[in-house]
Amino acid sequence: MSSRGPSGEPAPDAEAGEERGGPAEREERAEPEAREGRAAPPARPGVSARSIAALVALALALGAVAGVAYQRYAAVHLRALPKVPACVRGARVALRRPVAASGTEPRQTASGETVYLTPGEDRAVACAFQLDEALARRLAGALAEQEPAPRAARLLELVRDHVPADPAHDRAASAAYMMASAAMRVLPQDVPEVRAAAEELDQRHACRFATRRPCPTRPSPPALVWLAGVPAALSLLALLWIGLAASAARYRRWTERRGR
Repeated sequence: MSSRGPSGEPAPDAEAGEERGGPAEREERAEPEAREGRAAPPARPGVSARSIAALVALALALGAVAGVAYQRYAAVHLRALPKVPACVRGARVALRRPVAASGTEPRQTASGETVYLTPGEDRAVACAFQLDEALARRLAGALAEQEPAPRAARLLELVRDHVPADPAHDRAASAAYMMASAAMRVLPQDVPEVRAAAEELDQRHACRFATRRPCPTRPSPPALVWLAGVPAALSLLALLWIGLAASAARYRRWTERRGR
């Protein structure tokens, strides 16, 4: 027998009632099922933002320490060549020309003695006066020497003994070297004293400034440059690798989306 309600009408079937639920009920029931059946997207491998920030901070901090240490070292042992007056180059060319005639231009030496120089030598002394009067008088005394060995020795003394090592005198040191080396070029190179003086002159110039010529007495950079610089460089390489890997991953995802 079929069950009837109080009014005599058949009672609604429970199962049929569930199936006949409204659209809202069916959507509510279907939504959790769809969420359960949908697979979660795979996690993308990568480096956390905190790790990247730590690498950036490490690279900047250690790089700054290494940079300051190297700048202090270079300020003493690797100074750049200073600019010299334009007359120095002209005097250098004039001093490279051998002259057989005696000098006719009067100049005073550091001791007050009057010597006579050739026009090219007098031009060099006049140029040196623009930098330092005492240096110019010593240059005049060196250029007045006629014998090769004493002349080379006095030209070397001009740079070695009479130009202070302080960076404030770098301009005078560079100009003195350029003129002394040019004057030494015309001397006979088969004289041992001339060769030794020319070699020491070049070496002193290379040890004072950063030139292509190596300096055997120049100390190595301080250990702090390597202790801080190497980790900073490795941190930068790690950041570069992370950036390249992230770019490659983005490109791969882009190509996969285009292929679908």
